Amino acid sequence: MSLDTTTKVASVAIVRGEAVLSEISLGMVQNHAARLMPLLDVALREAGVKTSALTHLAVSAGPGSFTGLRIGLSLAKGLAEGLAVPLVLVSTLEVLAAQCSLHSGVVIPLLDAQRQAYYASAFRVEGGRCVRLSPDMVVPKGEFTAWALSFAPRVLLTGEAAPEVENCPHFAVAPTFFRAPRASVLGFLSQGRTLSDPRFALPNYIRPSSAQAKKGV
Repeated sequence: MSLDTTTKVASVAIVRGEAVLSEISLGMVQNHAARLMPLLDVALREAGVKTSALTHLAVSAGPGSFTGLRIGLSLAKGLAEGLAVPLVLVSTLEVLAAQCSLHSGVVIPLLDAQRQAYYASAFRVEGGRCVRLSPDMVVPKGEFTAWALSFAPRVLLTGEAAPEVENCPHFAVAPTFFRAPRASVLGFLSQGRTLSDPRFALPNYIRPSSAQAKKGV
């Protein structure tokens, strides 16, 4: 089972090997907390899978919406502990890059980090595989173009914030369908990854929230 709540789209899926048994995504979700459990129940029923058959639970670890991250990871941790299965944490930006695996070249997923900055990371896609070129990081908007072009003279952007910079001639923007994280891709990426004890799993905020920054914590 896999779930992502790091953007405005809530997505859940059940995958087995290379097969998607079920997947449900809801766009522009205003209340992830209220929608997630019903979505997970439907996904399990549609897949014909019982919770006792789950090997692990995969969740997007961020970066992304602070509220969405807290909701998604809290639910995932509670479910994993209750079902006695491990968690697998996967970068939201890696999921977005993997969704562009038919592309050949450099892919940069881009999410709004607020305070005039982006969450971003660079990947090189070759033969359907993504090779990470940079860590997940915060890039000031005024520095983004120079940072992105340091990896290649032509870059494919994806993620919710990608359209903000699509007018630059050096950038192409992935179609809308690819710009929100899909739980099925998250599920595929989680296979064979390091298992985490749900009690100690932490989100990757990268930096404090605006509220924390104002308080100096």
